[in-house]
Amino acid sequence: MKNTAPPPRRASTLAAPAETDPGIGAGVAAAIYFALALIYFLPAFLPGRHIFGTDYTVSSFFYLDFISERTAAGTLPGWVPYVYGGVPLFSNPGSTYYPVRWLADAIGPTRLFFPILFWIQFGIAGWGMYLLGRELGCRRWVAFVIGLAFQWTGILTSWVYAGHDGRIIVASFIPLLFYFLHSGIRTARLAPFAGAAATVGMALLSFQIQNAYYLLLAALIWSVFLLISLRVHREPSRLAKTVAMGIGAVAFGFVLASVNFLPFQDYVSQSPRGMTGGRGYEFSTSYSMPWRGIAGIAVPEQVGANIQNDRGEYVFPVYRGENAFRLHTEYLGALVVVLFALGVYYSRRNRYWWFFAGLGLFALTMSLGGNTPLYRLYWAVLPGLKRFRAPDLAYYVLGFSLICMAAITLERLAQLREARAARRVAADPEPGENMVGILVAVGVGIAVVGAGAFGAAAAGMAEGTSGLTPAQGWMRFAFFAAAAGGALWMWWTRKVTSLVAMLLLSLVTVADLWIVGKKFFQTMDAPEIAYAEDDVTAFLRQQRRPFRYFPIEGQSAWPRFKNGPMWYDLENAAGEHGNQLQRYNELAGAGERSMVDFHNFTGDPRFMAVANIRYVVLSAELQVPWLREVFRGQQAIVYENTLALPRAYLAERAVPVADKAALPAMQDSAWNPLTTAFVETSRPLGVPQGPLQGNAQVTRYEPDRVSVQTTASRPALLVLADNWYKDWHATVDGRPVEILRTNHAFRGVVVPQGTHTVEFRFHSAQLYNGFYIYLAGMALLALYGVFLLVRARRRPRGEDAEPAPAAA
Repeated sequence: MKNTAPPPRRASTLAAPAETDPGIGAGVAAAIYFALALIYFLPAFLPGRHIFGTDYTVSSFFYLDFISERTAAGTLPGWVPYVYGGVPLFSNPGSTYYPVRWLADAIGPTRLFFPILFWIQFGIAGWGMYLLGRELGCRRWVAFVIGLAFQWTGILTSWVYAGHDGRIIVASFIPLLFYFLHSGIRTARLAPFAGAAATVGMALLSFQIQNAYYLLLAALIWSVFLLISLRVHREPSRLAKTVAMGIGAVAFGFVLASVNFLPFQDYVSQSPRGMTGGRGYEFSTSYSMPWRGIAGIAVPEQVGANIQNDRGEYVFPVYRGENAFRLHTEYLGALVVVLFALGVYYSRRNRYWWFFAGLGLFALTMSLGGNTPLYRLYWAVLPGLKRFRAPDLAYYVLGFSLICMAAITLERLAQLREARAARRVAADPEPGENMVGILVAVGVGIAVVGAGAFGAAAAGMAEGTSGLTPAQGWMRFAFFAAAAGGALWMWWTRKVTSLVAMLLLSLVTVADLWIVGKKFFQTMDAPEIAYAEDDVTAFLRQQRRPFRYFPIEGQSAWPRFKNGPMWYDLENAAGEHGNQLQRYNELAGAGERSMVDFHNFTGDPRFMAVANIRYVVLSAELQVPWLREVFRGQQAIVYENTLALPRAYLAERAVPVADKAALPAMQDSAWNPLTTAFVETSRPLGVPQGPLQGNAQVTRYEPDRVSVQTTASRPALLVLADNWYKDWHATVDGRPVEILRTNHAFRGVVVPQGTHTVEFRFHSAQLYNGFYIYLAGMALLALYGVFLLVRARRRPRGEDAEPAPAAA
């Protein structure tokens, strides 16, 4: 066949000189990423300030402070008595054992933990993306710019508003994990897989199980792709070695997180999230990403979010969608959107670009959840998915994928620019290399402003907010799209160097993303001021303890911060937790659409009595015979429950019942909690019937230790109205005795006649075993890290290793 291709172009003395890649090495890049993160979160470090987060402020701060107090006292925190009748901490440990928490404790007070954590994680996010970009063959300045795009991407910055530390920890690690896996599969060396093991372990230590699930699923898909793409599968011995190291890395990560998972695996069956088969498809899809969320990738104001400042003003357009509330954004930034559009043409032959397109599409259909029929298939096939209820959390994988596609496209443009410069300056450019795509993308971006503004105005969107309207959001996006496209065009036409292009694109990216992200970062008064004792708290602190108070949901303006009274050692019959013991939920009244709606407490005074609810807090006057007003504060009225039983008491009658038969017996109209306790046991109790004289007195009450002095005229059942859990152990005068599940959720111990001391201690063997394994794993990682540093220092200094030609 005759060759019809044009002859090769001759080199010209007029060709532009080759440019060097701006010298942004890994160390300099890391310094910049961490410096930017420090600047961003600096307001939360200032004296007298405290970072704000909807979940963090009302709930998790108090758990973190509790953990710091317990560890400072030299004990592993085990039991939290302040909410829902008591829960083991490992039921929802959060980032208790994440290493940054130990660092924060060493630096200062609890209020600094989140600022330190976010500073470190956002730095890791940018640096990890930089390393992945280099591993995929991107030049240094391209990797640097894309690192900024991921570091400040909307899903990461917006999770700050709710105080979702676990989500941020996991999502910030995804580029680093992909980097280690690519490097390890490409080279078949141990060190990258050790890095992958550490990354998986750190992600799991966040205990954000759902985000970690998506991370591991994406990593599995990535690994299979690499084994095929890098042709490792053609060498059986190397394939076996690589697969073994990959499996070992994941296994080591789980071992490292054993301090969370060993005790938690026993807890699952006791929790509301541990129901066989999950809680149903409707529950699993209750927080699905709406289709309109796709528009939020470019114009977050089009979707909105329920973001308010400390004055109650909305600083973001109010969310217009199916879910009850929305505290995040999917925004990716104009540069990423422009590069995605260009990539459809310029990167269409790159297998990595297509991989991330496929991974992103998979993550999108996962995020849409119940809004797409595909999720039915995922829900039925993927193990563990039935346990989750917020499919939209998978979005961070989509955002990461689109940013990787942007990196590949920007690198491809840089390669084409170099090739174009090597030809004669006067020659016509090759087809497809004239950057028409950029001009079209910018033109389209500007053109849609009018349509977007008209549509937003017609729909009457964003009324009553102080943030940008959707119309203004379209204008903002068009401005930054034009700025990004203009910088790319000037660089492409060699009007500016790569260094200047890097600076321009970095500035545009950071400014664009910070304008949106800063709406989700707010500070408030320091804890000493924000959580200062109010009049209701002061009254309750003066009462003899232990007892429980119960602010009825929706009927009490107190407390302002749901778990705030924890700071003052006050115990809530409800609270904020999310994975409390299911037995207690059932005692209080498990809901059909929520874990608990308290219908037993509010509908039957006997259940309040048996749960030691001595005070009910309401914001309105109430006329109920057994509730007596004892204090009227500025926010609420405190009523004393005159029927409340003590925390510890002797039951006159102990009735053995079958497993889970206590609750139906308690709902019988004949049950009298003052005289009768139901004990779930198949063995005789050895407690006689008949009159009983005696009493029980709590003499010591600590989170992990309770002492009760009993005096009884005959053998009797001591009831302690704290939740039963298998890791509680009891002794009578130093002799071990069995703790019986009593009144469906609480503890009971048979005590002999006479005066005796009963002691309850919480000790989880699984927790301590996991903690020792965790310490050993951390020590092993540290030793291997030192070994690698020593070996690296002994090597002669040289240039950075050539990155893999993946993005070519």
